[in-house]
Amino acid sequence: MKTKSGYGPLLADSRFEAFLWTQFLGAFNDNVYKMIVSIMAVRVAVGGAGSGKYLALAGAVFVIPFLLFAGYAGQLADRYSKTRVLQITKSLEIVAMLLGIAALVTGRMDFLLAVLFLLATQANFFSPAKYGILPEMMDEGNLSRANGLVELSTFVAIVIGTSFGTMLYELWRGEPYRMGGVLLAIAVIGSLLSLHIQKVKPAGASERFHWNPFREIVTGTRVLLAHRPLAWSVFGISWFWFAGALFQMALLLAGKEVWHVPDGQLGFLVTALAAGIGAGSVAAGAISGEHIELGLVPVGAALMALCSILLGLTQSYPWVLTWLAGVGFFGGLFAVPLNAFLQEKAGAAEKGRILATNNFANMLGVIAASGLLSGLHDGLGWSATAIMAALGAVMMVGSIVAVALMPALTVRFILWVLAVMLFRVRVHNADRIPRTGGALLVANHESYADAVFLGMTTPRIVRFLMWQPIYDLPVGNLFFRILKAIPVEPGSPRNTVRALRSAREQLMAGRLVAIFPEGQITRTGELNSFERGFERIVDGTGAPVIPIHVTGMYGHPLSRKGGRLFGSWEHWWRPRVTVNVGEPISRPLSAPELREAVARLAGTAATAAGAGS
Repeated sequence: MKTKSGYGPLLADSRFEAFLWTQFLGAFNDNVYKMIVSIMAVRVAVGGAGSGKYLALAGAVFVIPFLLFAGYAGQLADRYSKTRVLQITKSLEIVAMLLGIAALVTGRMDFLLAVLFLLATQANFFSPAKYGILPEMMDEGNLSRANGLVELSTFVAIVIGTSFGTMLYELWRGEPYRMGGVLLAIAVIGSLLSLHIQKVKPAGASERFHWNPFREIVTGTRVLLAHRPLAWSVFGISWFWFAGALFQMALLLAGKEVWHVPDGQLGFLVTALAAGIGAGSVAAGAISGEHIELGLVPVGAALMALCSILLGLTQSYPWVLTWLAGVGFFGGLFAVPLNAFLQEKAGAAEKGRILATNNFANMLGVIAASGLLSGLHDGLGWSATAIMAALGAVMMVGSIVAVALMPALTVRFILWVLAVMLFRVRVHNADRIPRTGGALLVANHESYADAVFLGMTTPRIVRFLMWQPIYDLPVGNLFFRILKAIPVEPGSPRNTVRALRSAREQLMAGRLVAIFPEGQITRTGELNSFERGFERIVDGTGAPVIPIHVTGMYGHPLSRKGGRLFGSWEHWWRPRVTVNVGEPISRPLSAPELREAVARLAGTAATAAGAGS
């Protein structure tokens, strides 16, 4: 389904809003009940009736269902409508809360933990359908934004739910019926809201149901290993959960042992981390815009690592909160694109299986975090801040690995950031550039920055033909090679033919290629005549030619106004640049015809700019 882009239209969609509130109330209720059980467990321990084992069990029982039943959850999400799965699992929350009232009344820890186990089981079956339904409810243009809002609402639910659980217990500890009644009411409201979630069709998986709960996880792992980008996405998301769990546990230790934070302010530490993650998640959606911006991943990892190291070195409470918020914010930038990519690229008939496998791996990360914290802190005597600084150092190495895995996406994202900082770029009709398959982008040439502006029209990597002297410049050669630019040696017909043949091969392989057929940057601001090289590139490939017009750079220092580079500094800071993408042309074109198609876009861009001003 095609949806309007932007956070505004997304939040105005009542179906998506119902989905968002449904999952928010579920996470909120889970954390309210979990906090009440944790407080009761602490009181039991203080009273000497059961030691601290119940507190550890409270954490364990919330993880175990994701390990035992993840395979079942994935199979249900793949076989039935994800809308129906969400609605049925939400109704099970009502059953769990009815039992929760009885458990609260009796005050028995085994009964309370059993209900917590049921809630975790319900969350396990809810999760693959929750994340799997997003790409079925909307197109890729809003998927990153939707994930940002889901992550924001989830962490807000965790923070508020934890605080609300404490308040509810202190207010009504002697009136368990009231506590249980509030939890039941929240479950009922969430279940009613789920009835308004957009209905989607079953994914259509035809495999028989497998009763071995780990068979799906094994199969999902094999699928991931056969598709390395998906495997790396799951690894990255699981690392995020591992780091988040380790931070959440280490914070309370560091707060008491190192920073000497008063009891009343300990909650602010987790709040700062969660608030940062929520803000970073929304920012990731906004930055990604109409596509999934994987270039955020290595950048987010590096900055998250830096904040972690600084957090481990600081003693000032205000700076602790600052670096914690930074860890969370850049963690959001890191995780949201990975979640969106996994949801979008997993096969429709096995999306539930892949997301269930992801959940399983995430929980392994949480368990590993508990084991590592215990081993380093209790076994080796490391301070909590040293553990966080060491985690930051490991993450810094991981960010280097991420850059090595996706160098072109990283460079493209860095160029995008620089372009947004230095120019006010508006792209019209970017959806005319295909998401898949080969196409030749043909544009006028106003400045040395034009290639960057063309790159902003699509999330895909564009292979540019460029003059060899520019390609060989020491300052940019590494970037040009990473972006797979195709050098053209001037004055050498043989090398020119070789470059055109290479560009044609890229088109045949289903990639995007771009060329500036004027052959030089305009010195007058007018469109020069077009060379015929583009015809040799596209002839017989079946790939469309997409005319593009860039305007707003003539007179900038990077243009050749008057024939000089750096000749004018009159409009050097953030000029308004308009990139207008024309309709794809599949018929044979002559050079004059293509020049005319690009020239017509100049008038269209001027009209659009006037309407938007």
